[in-house]
Amino acid sequence: MAERMRTEAEGTLAEVARPGVMISNAWPNSREKEGATLAAIESVFGETDYFEALQVVDVPFASERCSIAALVRDRKLPMTYTLTRVFAENGLNLSDLDPGNRERSWRAVIDRFDEAEEAGAGTVGVVSGARPADEERREEALRALEDSLDNIAGAVAQRPLKVLIEPLDYEAHKRCTLGKTVEAVEICRHIAARDRALGLCLDTAHMILNGEDIIEAVETAREFIQEFHFCNCVTDRGHPLFGDRHLPFGSPGLVNTGLIAQKMASMRRMGFLNPRDRPRVLCEVILNNEMTSMEIVRHCQETLQAAWKIACGLRENPDTAP
Repeated sequence: MAERMRTEAEGTLAEVARPGVMISNAWPNSREKEGATLAAIESVFGETDYFEALQVVDVPFASERCSIAALVRDRKLPMTYTLTRVFAENGLNLSDLDPGNRERSWRAVIDRFDEAEEAGAGTVGVVSGARPADEERREEALRALEDSLDNIAGAVAQRPLKVLIEPLDYEAHKRCTLGKTVEAVEICRHIAARDRALGLCLDTAHMILNGEDIIEAVETAREFIQEFHFCNCVTDRGHPLFGDRHLPFGSPGLVNTGLIAQKMASMRRMGFLNPRDRPRVLCEVILNNEMTSMEIVRHCQETLQAAWKIACGLRENPDTAP
């Protein structure tokens, strides 16, 4: 067995957050082969005890889902079961202005609740879907999205599951209906007013591409945030890697260890990162030709550890933080 990666004994991010690993990015093709997602999870937790949460996309194999459930329950790992690839492969869109496809889309989410539970997930993750080609109809699409999410929230209310939606960028790259944090918060509040619950996942790449201030967005949405992603992005529209491509941290993207440290320090001072709630914090880096899956995992762990060490210094000397 590979030598276990060392973790710091004191002053760790784990005191105020649950560091998580995104199996869906480090092993993007694992869902195509039975047993591969389980093997990936076992590889991570066989090498490091740093991570306390994980995210997977759908797992098509029932026996594998049961095995994953046994593992995550034994380790008490909160897991998010994300349906982004189900959406992409089936033309689903929760904000579709075509009412027939929109209903097909929200029913497809509800139909996946059983398998999410079977896999041991506590959270199901969704996205809005593509925005209308006509920008003037995006507001209409947002209202359609709210209706879809209200149906989903109603169906999940009697289950041991939560549902979260991740706002993507609405104009730069992914061009989804739901982009701005304030729009997502408005939907969450409307659903809460009907005694239903919807959570949010915020992602640094999407916030940056939407022109948002990350800390202001966290403050606006903090009561609904269930998961937070540090993700790199390239904002130069002339660059071949422009957009949200889940790059390793650093150049050519804007999100590096220093920026992550600054945001961590700010989120600690504002109380979002705290010992009571310990929100799930994950790094989103996709497998590439330069790194293996486990090298991606190590890169994410090392980035979080290095950033938190810097953040602790910024927390004690706040005048040096932005």
